[in-house]
Amino acid sequence: MERGYVQIYTGDGKGKTTAAVGLSVRAALAGEKVFIGQFIKGMKYSELSLPNYIDRIVIEQFGRRCFIKNNPESQDLEAARNGLARARAREIIIGREFGVVVLDEIFIAHYYRLISTEDIRRLISSKPEETELVLTGRKAPSEILDEADLVTEMKEIKHYYSAGVQAREGIEY
Repeated sequence: MERGYVQIYTGDGKGKTTAAVGLSVRAALAGEKVFIGQFIKGMKYSELSLPNYIDRIVIEQFGRRCFIKNNPESQDLEAARNGLARARAREIIIGREFGVVVLDEIFIAHYYRLISTEDIRRLISSKPEETELVLTGRKAPSEILDEADLVTEMKEIKHYYSAGVQAREGIEY
């Protein structure tokens, strides 16, 4: 890519990770190498199989388990910080190996104070001109929204969870 932008997918509706994964597949099929780092997540999600089908996609999880309904533990903080360190130390963003970098659920990690606003700002400012950076998660802070080139807010209008439908493999995870 000649020019990469900062995209944010946020809001309380379904589809943030799905949009980022869809963008990742599209980019990989167009020849870009893609890195997806998943903060908070440590459980098995269907997208973890993507590298088995598309060798231009690399996925790593920086979480232990989903604690959204509980409080994060010290190990969750360590996992998020290790993920953030991995993004810098191994030069995922600045190394130019990947044309697209997705940091999935980074805003939930921020909301639970596992990473700071300044951490996210540093990631954005370290992005090379040609790298597309995609940040996802509910509760994106307004000061980060201001720094993005594209912001999409997913808004729930109606969801079958309200009728008791549980998360389904291949659709929600």
